[in-house]
Amino acid sequence: MSSTPILISIVIPTWNRPVLLGRLVELINAENEAGDIEVVIVDDCSEEKNWKLLQDIAASNLNVKLYRNATNIGMTRNWNKAIEYARGQWIGFMCDDDLFKPDSIERIRKLISTTPKPCLILQNSSISFESEWIEPGVAAANRVALPPASGQFWHREITEKLGAFDERVKYCPDAEFWLRLAYHYPVLLVRDYLVIPYQHDTNYMWEIFRRPDFLEQVTLSITISSQWLLGENATDRQLVQYQIDDGIWETLRTVLNNTFLKSGEMKNFPRYLIEFIRYSFVMNRKRLMVKTIARLPLLRAKDFLRPIANQWGLLKK
Repeated sequence: MSSTPILISIVIPTWNRPVLLGRLVELINAENEAGDIEVVIVDDCSEEKNWKLLQDIAASNLNVKLYRNATNIGMTRNWNKAIEYARGQWIGFMCDDDLFKPDSIERIRKLISTTPKPCLILQNSSISFESEWIEPGVAAANRVALPPASGQFWHREITEKLGAFDERVKYCPDAEFWLRLAYHYPVLLVRDYLVIPYQHDTNYMWEIFRRPDFLEQVTLSITISSQWLLGENATDRQLVQYQIDDGIWETLRTVLNNTFLKSGEMKNFPRYLIEFIRYSFVMNRKRLMVKTIARLPLLRAKDFLRPIANQWGLLKK
């Protein structure tokens, strides 16, 4: 293994999820016959029992490089630690609770082999063809439909020159990161997702919705991102303020869709509903506001009926 050049470093920052991470490592290594993929795991000071399980994973997989922070340094700094330790020509980011789809590693190999120069590879289900090449700049940044953090790849030259995640942004720092990369480097969009995001009750999303500075952090992220989305127009305060208000409105809509009638999450709902109504008036989106709120019971009804429909489908087969 040590004599094989590393083509891809798949970096996985983690905290107290050894079982979920273990199944991810198994899937990666099932497609690592060439032996040119390393898995970089950086543990943000998990509980001892979970750290021991991570050590077992590393001991059982020669291509796993395991590191541990002496203290918990927080999500963004830990993500950057993982990038810092990567040795591969290409870097792929994975959250510890998500999974690659079957054959995703082979797909990435093919995509890498056909890219003419260092680029960012992003998942985007809205494009018309299987893939689309976009040259860097404002237009590219605006074409980035912000994807999940997991399953995005980039050439290591990019972070060596542009830096990694902005540590001023404590929650979801990838939102600014993809835009910054797209502004400076070409983007290869791929339509079919490489990963299966795992939705569960301990998703970090729920935790950040509870934080009192969540909207403040969203504002900071959008403010930083405006330079990539607006380019030369980023000095126009009205345009920047519109970007901020629009981004917060969309964020609040997402929060409402995810917290309404969710067990343990409704206590956050009133605060965000009030803010959503306020921003809807600021953005003159009163009709969209009404439609969004009216659809909330339907969304929860679909969540309730989906398992029943899936089970019924299995029974019919």
